[in-house]
Amino acid sequence: MMKKLSSFVYLYEPDSTVTPQPALPGDPKLVFVAAWMDARDLHIAKYITQYQAIYPTSSILLVKFVFMESISVTSVNRAIEPDFAYLRSRIDSGVLSASPSQPEILAHIFSNGGSATARIIYQLFSSQTNLAFPLHAAVYDSCPGLYSFSSLYNVFMTSFPKRLIRLVAAPFVTAFIVCLWIWHNPLRVISGEDFLSRNSRAHNDMDLVKQTNRLYIYGRADVMVDWKHVETHAEQAAAKGLMVRREVFENSPHVSHMRTDGERYWKIITETWQKAVNL
Repeated sequence: MMKKLSSFVYLYEPDSTVTPQPALPGDPKLVFVAAWMDARDLHIAKYITQYQAIYPTSSILLVKFVFMESISVTSVNRAIEPDFAYLRSRIDSGVLSASPSQPEILAHIFSNGGSATARIIYQLFSSQTNLAFPLHAAVYDSCPGLYSFSSLYNVFMTSFPKRLIRLVAAPFVTAFIVCLWIWHNPLRVISGEDFLSRNSRAHNDMDLVKQTNRLYIYGRADVMVDWKHVETHAEQAAAKGLMVRREVFENSPHVSHMRTDGERYWKIITETWQKAVNL
């Protein structure tokens, strides 16, 4: 059972009475999960349950990304604040280290929604402590992506499951995406950097993000995040000296790689963590 810290943030802490075995030295003390935009609880639960099975003594911090609640930057920062408060309390109590010699946190970041959440948390931690987010290993599932008409169109159209409604919505969605492009390209001097470019850049800012290694999981059949954008981001990270592993799932859709091949999916995640603690 996860404890609700805010409309965005949920916490699971293992009950020592039902998990009497001591924490394994190599297991993460904390698994940080940044979910994709408007992810359903039923779908998120599959990942949480698996993490509970793999690392039964690890705490799990889940942060959701809800589009309609994320329009206001102020409300987002306020909703995510409990995440920072929890991390700070763990560091102040000595459970986590602000500057560990090896990682204590495994971050699992889903899609552009999750990468936005992680970026905000990294930046909030930095601004409040004058330190980078503690050293950790990271899994990037179906992210980060950049602006493209087809990707954004497919993202927005998933909100309209019925065919008739999709037909009615299509011209409005198209117009909205065109307006976004105008706002962030010809009018960039006014609008500033677009949301997706800001996410992508921040995750490869080595002063902001301290990671031992990074796993990218992505698919060529993903119509919401262009796999070429993910590969470019991975190449940029590697060029900055970060240890990068890329795993392509040829035929699985957006954030569906676990469903396509769960055995492979969890194998490469556990291998990534083991690599991190053995560096």
